[in-house]
Amino acid sequence: MPRALQLLFTAAVTLAIAPACSAQKPSPGAAILFAKDDGGLTVAEQNVIYESLGMAVDSAGTGFTMCDQPAGAEVSFSDWNKDSLKEVLVIYGNSCTSGMAGSSVVLFVKDSAAAGYSTNLGFPGASADPQPTTNLGYPDLLIGLSGFCFPVWRWNGTAYDFLESVPQSPGGCDNR
Repeated sequence: MPRALQLLFTAAVTLAIAPACSAQKPSPGAAILFAKDDGGLTVAEQNVIYESLGMAVDSAGTGFTMCDQPAGAEVSFSDWNKDSLKEVLVIYGNSCTSGMAGSSVVLFVKDSAAAGYSTNLGFPGASADPQPTTNLGYPDLLIGLSGFCFPVWRWNGTAYDFLESVPQSPGGCDNR
C-alpha cells in the first residue's frame, strides 16, 4: 500500500475507533484546545480531534505552534442537522499553514452510527458561516476568506462539497 494511502487509511481508522478508547485525561494539547468548552466530547474524542490538527503545544504549555510559529485555535459546537450529535468546528493555524487567510477551517461530523467523527473542509478560511439554505439537513457553509469572493460548501449526505462562489461585492468573483 502506498505510504500516503496508508496514512489516510490509518487516520480514518483512528477517527472511527478512537472514541471507543477509554483515555483517562486529555492530552496536554487537547486540554488547551477544549479548555473553554469540551462540548460534551469524550476525552478520547478530544484527543483524536486535537491530534488530527497537527499542532504542537508551545514551550509555555499554554498555546500552540505550527511551523515553529504561534498558532491560534477556536472550537465551537453545533447540532446543525438536529440529530442530537454535535458537529465540532475548529478554526486554527497561522499564516505559515493557511496563507493570507491566517487560519484554516475543519469540521468534524459524527457519523449516524455515532462511531466516530469524519473530517470535513480542512483548508484555509477565517470562518464557516451557516447559511439559510440547507441540503439533507445540514446548512450550506459560507467560508470566510480575504478578498471579495467566498466559496459556499454543501452537504452531499456524507461530506461537504464545493457548491459555488459568492461575490461579497459587485464583481467580487469576476477574476476567478
